[in-house]
Amino acid sequence: MPSDAASSNASRNRAVNLYQQWVRARQNRPPIRSSNDPKLLPAIEEENFRTQLVEPRKRQLDELKATGDQIAFPDKVALLVTTEIPTLETSTLLQRLAGQLAVDPDATYFSQVNMADNCGCGCGCCCAAMTDLSYQEQIVAHYQTKPYSIDPFNELGTAVETRDNLRVSDFLESFQAVSAQINTQVNQRFFEGS
Repeated sequence: MPSDAASSNASRNRAVNLYQQWVRARQNRPPIRSSNDPKLLPAIEEENFRTQLVEPRKRQLDELKATGDQIAFPDKVALLVTTEIPTLETSTLLQRLAGQLAVDPDATYFSQVNMADNCGCGCGCCCAAMTDLSYQEQIVAHYQTKPYSIDPFNELGTAVETRDNLRVSDFLESFQAVSAQINTQVNQRFFEGS
């Protein structure tokens, strides 16, 4: 196997292993709290939102950032799209990227088209206007407007040159490979009862 293919496989295996780690961590989240006391509900709802979404997501991004160069950037983006963007948004993104690729085989992933349409894929949804909000308030604002994301690529500290040089074709190759591995290594075994 050529060294670049071996490197790609190693990167994608690390990405899938990290995803499996996130699944296990998610299974061990604190239980969702509830109450019959209306006065307690706002505080409980905020606590649930923090423990069920905000804190796990922050840990995931910290763990992904800590992988450094062990996971290739296209694989990181594929993993983030898999975890950050709702399925309908992901399908919309893939259709849009396919259209760009048909016009320009060297099209870059973080184009203005994607930045304007998909939060978390370059993020064109006014993150700069949220800089004075707390992390949790930013999550809430994005959860209401573009679910699950506050520009995770910036949170990873990705170099601008690395981000802007990512080609659509490289992302699509990574997304297909990472998604297929997650399906067979993480999801399929549950359907098979193992």
